[in-house]
Amino acid sequence: MKLTKILIIIIIFSLQSWAKADDIKDFEIEGISIGDSLLDYYSKAEINSKNKNYYKDKNYLRVTFNPENSIYDKISYTFKPKDKKYIIHSVRGVLVFDNNQECLIKKDSINNELSQMFKNSKVVDSGKRDHATDLTGESKSYSIYYWIKGAFVEISCYDFSEKLSKKKIG
Repeated sequence: MKLTKILIIIIIFSLQSWAKADDIKDFEIEGISIGDSLLDYYSKAEINSKNKNYYKDKNYLRVTFNPENSIYDKISYTFKPKDKKYIIHSVRGVLVFDNNQECLIKKDSINNELSQMFKNSKVVDSGKRDHATDLTGESKSYSIYYWIKGAFVEISCYDFSEKLSKKKIG
């Protein structure tokens, strides 16, 4: 039984800035961009109170917030663990849907907007795939990547199995 459907938009953007952005650092999620200090938006106490997910190589960690008055259900920020300035290396906006069809419709809508904006970027549509962390093959992912000047924007829907959904949200 499938339980959780999630749309994840990874990198930096906001609908307001898409038309004038010419560099990946110009993109924002809720006004926050790659290269900004997370301390400009949250206190050290707020950041340190959040659960942190280290990347496998431990060179980066991610903190997740549930912002109020946001279009996103969750926003995650990645930075280096020993960086006293908390410089942001990636931003992830997460929308949670009750059904996969709603997620896929939103993904296609965002894809249509990005395709108009980034006509010269390399686009990779991975289609429907088994989610890499679910060895049972029950969870699926649907991702599109826009490669822009050495960085990328990822738009993904994840259709997690009930078992995996309890671990993966956020």
